Amino acid sequence: MKGKLFAAALLIGTGLYSRRKKPVPLGVSYPDSPTKILVVGGGFGGLSALETLAKTFAGSREVGVELLDRTNYTTFWPMVPSAISGNIEVRHMAHPIRRLITPLGAEFCQAEVTDVDFENKKVKTDLGDFEYDYLILAPGSRTTFFGATGAEEHAIDLKGLRDALEVRNRILDRFEEAERLRDNLPEGLLTFVFVGGGPTGVEGVADAHDLIFDVLKEDYPKVDFDQVRLVLVNAGDRILKDIDPSLANAATHRLAAQRVEIINNAKVKEVRPDAVILDDDRTIPAHTTVWAAGIEPAPMVKNLDVQKDGRGRIVVDGFLRVKGRPGVYAVGDCVTLDYDGPPVPALAQAAEQEGKRAALNLAAEMRGEEPATFEYRSLGQLVDLGETGALTDILGVKVSGLLGALIWKGVYLYELGYNLNRAQVLFDWIVDLFARPDTSKLFVD
Repeated sequence: MKGKLFAAALLIGTGLYSRRKKPVPLGVSYPDSPTKILVVGGGFGGLSALETLAKTFAGSREVGVELLDRTNYTTFWPMVPSAISGNIEVRHMAHPIRRLITPLGAEFCQAEVTDVDFENKKVKTDLGDFEYDYLILAPGSRTTFFGATGAEEHAIDLKGLRDALEVRNRILDRFEEAERLRDNLPEGLLTFVFVGGGPTGVEGVADAHDLIFDVLKEDYPKVDFDQVRLVLVNAGDRILKDIDPSLANAATHRLAAQRVEIINNAKVKEVRPDAVILDDDRTIPAHTTVWAAGIEPAPMVKNLDVQKDGRGRIVVDGFLRVKGRPGVYAVGDCVTLDYDGPPVPALAQAAEQEGKRAALNLAAEMRGEEPATFEYRSLGQLVDLGETGALTDILGVKVSGLLGALIWKGVYLYELGYNLNRAQVLFDWIVDLFARPDTSKLFVD
């Protein structure tokens, strides 16, 4: 407890409310600008590109920048699984896009992009067409179910804030039912299967453990918690395959101590309302399945008349330019780089770096200067393992356990980037030291 309180005090004192120098905004509106740069997607890659463009052309009356996204907020994806345990409020992981870009002189329109007319330089949306001179595509990705029968219908796709909240509410529903039925529980009612041994799946099952055993146990005295079963299905031979093996091994031991059953070298063949069927025909009776395995490009990418790889991702060169489409760049989970460098992981830090480099190369193109090849620099990996544990690998320094959890909180609090959100998240964590998270089922459609 003292360690947590000290960490909270330390975080408060690290300048969370530091004021940034007020940016110099772009000097012209998008419709009136001689040169129009359109950014599609308000995630890490799109926002990084927009902010770099705004700073590069600060005060200019020659360049206008506009961003299109189907939602009016940006999500801090690394914290999404934490919404399951409830130690962070869902709304504190989102930030209005307009508040980010309006001070920069850029503009925003909430619209869903459906296609791009590259010949006439128009982006097609549900609100009509948007003209552009230069275009940066950063539409992100969605979950792929790898052909598993019934997965899309019966599994919860752990991709966004609504999904994490649905996982939380589904767990609450199961315990309400178990409290009511007492000794007559259907098989698998209190079994929770998470599919995917990457960071999202591992964090999801760890946060589900915290919700069940640290939060709900006192609320459901008639439920036999020994009947609870947490299962993590992983297609590879170990979880967290992109993490240092020593840290992945530490995660395996910690999850085992949390009563999480890890099934390696197994793929899900079918998801039913009351069971999960593996590719070796093993059946896991379960009324709740959460999918956190694999991604594919956003739906709009399928319609684009551009070169794509075998997984449907946009092919870009080493400068992040879309092949065969002059003046068009693409970044983030939807792209694959055709260059001599190593594969770039589908991570937030990679998307941010790509967004910045694409914006700088676009500016260089406009000025007749030479672009620079994209070089990904890994800053490390962080994986949350619940309230008192995390894995951190930052610039080669590897830490796990409680110290890892404190570092995880500190790094992500800094990376959150917005002072109001930082204060809100910090307050959530401090309150969580003294009180159990609320279990009201709110914000249900």
